[in-house]
Amino acid sequence: MKLAALSSHPIQYFAPLFRRLAAQPGVDLTVFYCSRQSAVPRGDPGFGTVVQWDIGLLEGYKYHFLPNWRRADEVRGFFSLINPGIILELRQGRWDALWIHGYMHATNWLAIMAARSVEVPVMLRGESNLLDSRPYWRRALKGVALRLLLRQVDGALYIGSHNREYYRYYGLPEDKLHFVPYCVDNDFFQQEAARLRPQRPILRRRFGVADDRPLILFCGKLIPTKQPVLLLQAFKEVRRKHPCALVYAGDGILRREIEELAAREDLPDVHITGFLNQSAVSQAYAAADVLALPSWSDTWGLVINEGMNFGLPVVASDRVGGAVDLVREGENGFVVPHHDTAALTSALARMVEDPARRERFGRRSLEIIQNWGLDSAVAGIVKACNGIKSDDLK
Repeated sequence: MKLAALSSHPIQYFAPLFRRLAAQPGVDLTVFYCSRQSAVPRGDPGFGTVVQWDIGLLEGYKYHFLPNWRRADEVRGFFSLINPGIILELRQGRWDALWIHGYMHATNWLAIMAARSVEVPVMLRGESNLLDSRPYWRRALKGVALRLLLRQVDGALYIGSHNREYYRYYGLPEDKLHFVPYCVDNDFFQQEAARLRPQRPILRRRFGVADDRPLILFCGKLIPTKQPVLLLQAFKEVRRKHPCALVYAGDGILRREIEELAAREDLPDVHITGFLNQSAVSQAYAAADVLALPSWSDTWGLVINEGMNFGLPVVASDRVGGAVDLVREGENGFVVPHHDTAALTSALARMVEDPARRERFGRRSLEIIQNWGLDSAVAGIVKACNGIKSDDLK
């Protein structure tokens, strides 16, 4: 199976999947990148700092950077990526299938048209869902374009329940949908959990928690869509009755507001680590007792996958795309309305006040996440490719 994959730029979450897929017997994978963003140090506006990932993004699989007609090597907007070189690559490569991630860039549309012209089957994978409320007219206009696009693909690799509903809403039939779970490298994070477990007291002190009080962890960018300020408001109410601490593992434009509000409300148990790279973020998970993600817009929330590999119970909002699949109500966490501070407060309080519940929920998190790993994703991709090839032979 000679498989071409098209991605906007190297992404820390995708590299392990590419490596695992490339190691699969009978799979010849080449990844085409439209930009060098993240492969080189660059300022990240979300984190508010220069980011250079400290894990290998390009090792273990074949890749090629396509020349971009746009000078800026930044992935912003539909016309930020115009890479006509993909046309020649698809016409000359004798590919069995093309796997495209997303449709939000001009190059993706070019690739689909080029693949159709040489009868290369196209598989689309993305993160979109229907959770965000948008004006009817905007959804209608998008629907016209998206339905036309989806008629050109041979299959969609849906990442979870909400993503599946999205493709069905825009007209893809059931027989074109293939489950490829959104995942992280479970083996890596579970090894990190085992390695760091003996260091837990030291790590907690490093994050500002000197005793055994429950530590609530927020991991991500401190930006409005993640609602870190709402989390602080809920934490303030929980802390009135239950000793606990809140750690923000991340950075962003809301950092100053959070620090000022914590100082004004006299909340000494609030700590912000700043940006943590991939080799350091595991320390935050190992130190934590509960993972909280109260976003009002989050297509998936892979930090939930990461935290569950450390046996953490989860409190997430109903606008976190992955919550419906990964957070089982009353089993390993709670899902709360994204706008409801009182519900978030109640869920966190139930976690903080009951160590037995945290332990039970944490074990269940670890059980659930076993089915959301790289092996399952690779199996889904291979099955989809084989299915498309079988359809072509009919």
